[in-house]
Amino acid sequence: MALTDSWTNKDALAFTAGTLTDISACVTEVESKLKRGTLSASTTPTSNQVRNWLVRAKQELAEARNYSWRRQFVTLTCTGGTSVYACPADFGGAAGPLRDLTNDRVVHITSPHQFDLLYPDLAEVSNGQVALATVRDRELWLAPAPDGADVFEWEIYRTGDDDTSTDFSWLPQIERFRCCDFALAESFEALHDFEKAAYYRSKWEYGLGKSKVADGKKKWTTMGYRARSVFQA
Repeated sequence: MALTDSWTNKDALAFTAGTLTDISACVTEVESKLKRGTLSASTTPTSNQVRNWLVRAKQELAEARNYSWRRQFVTLTCTGGTSVYACPADFGGAAGPLRDLTNDRVVHITSPHQFDLLYPDLAEVSNGQVALATVRDRELWLAPAPDGADVFEWEIYRTGDDDTSTDFSWLPQIERFRCCDFALAESFEALHDFEKAAYYRSKWEYGLGKSKVADGKKKWTTMGYRARSVFQA
């Protein structure tokens, strides 16, 4: 069954473009360090392989790091009588509330279990103003189904895949350089130069470790350097 997926990404502030303005510039950075000339569809590695490794590195960063800029606002225009919608293409979890902009209210997102206890059969519920929502895997369920083209705004975490997989604008430039280190490690591995592959793999892991430590310090600062429970001591 094909679910309605009509989410629209709201404009987000991009980091100032520097040396690595986009994925093409990242490919050029990898080329310069490989020293094998211009990459193409017939080289080893191919230019497309390098682009894929850069995208994977971006997703690895999004998975490992507690980015504040991993957050993305998206909007959905509902179809009257439809209660189940596909989550946004880049959905990596709910980061904030589901706002019903049409009715000027916030819709609570509950667990699937609680949702089923309250609404065991959505077909038996008359369409109207949405009162509750839940997320099942990558589906958003609304109850009751809206009776018109209600508009919702949702704050989500991105996975790093993005609607346009080549988008690096939400990453600061230091992270774009780290993505290049990952792609270089994969490139040298494809060339069976395992010594250089290990070198760039260690650079990638070192950079990733530094950024994760920085995330931890930032979080500890916002907590006033005090543990909120015994589990954080």
